[in-house]
Amino acid sequence: MKRSILFQAALCALLVPALGCDLIKVTDSEGTGGRGAKVFDPYQATASGAIRLSLQQFNGCGILPTGQMVAKNSAPAPGYPDLCPSFKSVLEEPTTTLVPPTGKLELLANTTYFLNQFTITDTVVNEHTNPADQSEAIRWMRTESRFRKLDWEGLGQVSDDWKFVPGVPGATHDSWARQVLFDNAKWRTAKDDFFTIEVLDDTGARRVDPVIYNRSEFLADSWSAGHSRIMWRVEKALPPRAPGDTEVRAIPQVPGWPPEPPLFRTMVRLDLIGSTNPFKTFKIPDLRGDGVIRVTWSQLPDDPFFFPVTFKTPADVEATCSDDQGNPKQCSFGLDPRLQLAAPINGSGYYQPGETVDMFVDVRDGEGNRLHPKDTLPSGSDVVTGNANGLLYAHIPFLDTVMEYDMVPAVQVAGPLQDMKVRSDPNAPAAYLGPQIFYALADEPATVSLVTGMHTAKWPTRISRKLPADAKPGTYVALIKTNRYFMGERTSKLNPFFFQVGTPERTSYPGDVGNCQICHRGVLSLDNLRHGLSVDHVESCKVCHMFNNDLYNRSQEFIHKIHMTSSRYPVAKNDCAICHLTRESTLRPSITLCASCHPSSHGDEYFNMTFTTSGAASRFGNCAESCHVNTVPQSHILPSTEGL
Repeated sequence: MKRSILFQAALCALLVPALGCDLIKVTDSEGTGGRGAKVFDPYQATASGAIRLSLQQFNGCGILPTGQMVAKNSAPAPGYPDLCPSFKSVLEEPTTTLVPPTGKLELLANTTYFLNQFTITDTVVNEHTNPADQSEAIRWMRTESRFRKLDWEGLGQVSDDWKFVPGVPGATHDSWARQVLFDNAKWRTAKDDFFTIEVLDDTGARRVDPVIYNRSEFLADSWSAGHSRIMWRVEKALPPRAPGDTEVRAIPQVPGWPPEPPLFRTMVRLDLIGSTNPFKTFKIPDLRGDGVIRVTWSQLPDDPFFFPVTFKTPADVEATCSDDQGNPKQCSFGLDPRLQLAAPINGSGYYQPGETVDMFVDVRDGEGNRLHPKDTLPSGSDVVTGNANGLLYAHIPFLDTVMEYDMVPAVQVAGPLQDMKVRSDPNAPAAYLGPQIFYALADEPATVSLVTGMHTAKWPTRISRKLPADAKPGTYVALIKTNRYFMGERTSKLNPFFFQVGTPERTSYPGDVGNCQICHRGVLSLDNLRHGLSVDHVESCKVCHMFNNDLYNRSQEFIHKIHMTSSRYPVAKNDCAICHLTRESTLRPSITLCASCHPSSHGDEYFNMTFTTSGAASRFGNCAESCHVNTVPQSHILPSTEGL
């Protein structure tokens, strides 16, 4: 804890004007009501005693979050392919073009790791194209996929949903995707299976004692959280015209745009993430060169998974990071994105409405080494070739094919804090500043070579954003989120930085939601999950996830669904008062939010409002505002009216 306090103080010193990171002080103890303490044992890379290890395979090949496929090396790895899918051509021929892989999964010798992510994905595209019948897709899963030897008894459909997919400007069209999910096969509901990790050298000899990880020791692997998926999906299509319409209609061809025919994807994916027992570790011995990590799943004892690795010693790590003076430094583990804010030009210590805020991105590792030159961020080409000190950008082929979406590095400005509430009228403007000031640190097309010049361009660290002329007075937050993959460690981190607008008086969050720390404590704290944001700033989540268009409304539904479908959720699922601290915050449900638990409460009555191509808000999107004004939900436990 002492290290955390010193680290926080140093981080606050970077802010100009210096508003301090103790802006929101809370005194609740861990496990009590309210928003809880700021820090519950956050992961701190080398300072934590062991490093998170991420192991992922795609269609039999090891894969890195950069989209690089891991090449076979000299160490014995029976069955490991010589050719792997090419993610460079995935926009034209998804997963069907096989090429010699060139990526390396590098691990640091004499370093202690723990398994934090284990993902195996098997996918075919454009093989099962009948939208009215997924039996052929299910047959492939049961009899041909990498998972064919598992016990599939009990498999059933759990979801059939359409989602709006915004296009990438200049590259892809807006479209819709229909996703049918299956679950509850016996291999998915098993409670006692486990994974054995072995470190092998270049001769295939085991160099450390095996370590066993139980599936129950991972926080998340459910379909509702976007992890494990048994899926049939059609992408790049127009929405259905009526309930029960399964016809796949192609996006009309637009002159000057590349054609985008519908794409059919069948997937079986096992994704375990979030170790709840990081004390179960193994140390990489003093090895150098080729080796293998072998993972044996108790449900497939005769078919282990092999991950070719390259062992490096600390002396092998090039000094490609730098210190504050620009001197070369060896990179270390960890991730710490920072923002420096230029002082307001009026000398008052706070910005005025209409003034331009200059922010400077400064991304460090856990030891404080800068991961990029002071004035520029790496190019998309640097990122996808592993030459960015581990920094990650959104890689479209990786996102579309592996379906992991938590990879967009960005800065978002929001405020004032006291007005950060979900709006009651879905057609009214938001009461606070949010998506209007969003800045992706690199545009999504940067990681593919289809856009002339963008692939190799360096991205500036300076961000200039003009505040609206009518910006309300109060405290604002600038959120910076980045992702990194370095020497097997995959991590995401989001840090908040605060500044004043129109007044020196500090304001705070509404305090409408909280209690996350009742469950999310210790290694399960929000600091260690998803974006890596402290529980104290949980109300910042609504900046991206609570706006009333289709994309973000579905994110709102997602937040509720992952808890409502979780076998680990410990309280009654109709008890809104657990997370909602005020009665007002429970009385603005949307139809998609309610559908996270009640998918057919109104049948198909509001079918058409779901498929507005722009995601425009509908008055029926807010149940309380439109119909349920005078009658609150009778079967739910709501916060007390005392004090209102």
